[in-house]
Amino acid sequence: MEILEKYESFHDWYLLGIAADPDTNLVELHLMFDNKKDHARVIFKGASRCLVTDFLIQNIIYSMNILTDSDTKEYRSALEALNNSYPWGRDNPLRKIAVITPSIGAELFVEFESLEIQAM
Repeated sequence: MEILEKYESFHDWYLLGIAADPDTNLVELHLMFDNKKDHARVIFKGASRCLVTDFLIQNIIYSMNILTDSDTKEYRSALEALNNSYPWGRDNPLRKIAVITPSIGAELFVEFESLEIQAM
């Protein structure tokens, strides 16, 4: 996605917090850049499933990628992780999946419809 290129896939940004609201189907990430001055909110709208592993006191993002091609190995692997964690959603239409790969700490998978990034 073009907007991720602006932020260089959030490489070396810190993941400070995650909020998930099943009533509004939103997943929100609060991020801070390495300079400790720049902050951003990443809001996944129409989020149907979210999996977070290894959330630590310090979580540094290596990359954030949006997967849309269900024929790729990466998409199938992310979908399998979500399917293994959720007893529902397997029969839903395929959606975009955001994958956050860590340098250290949390790995995330978010199945969603649209994405909004807000500089703070």
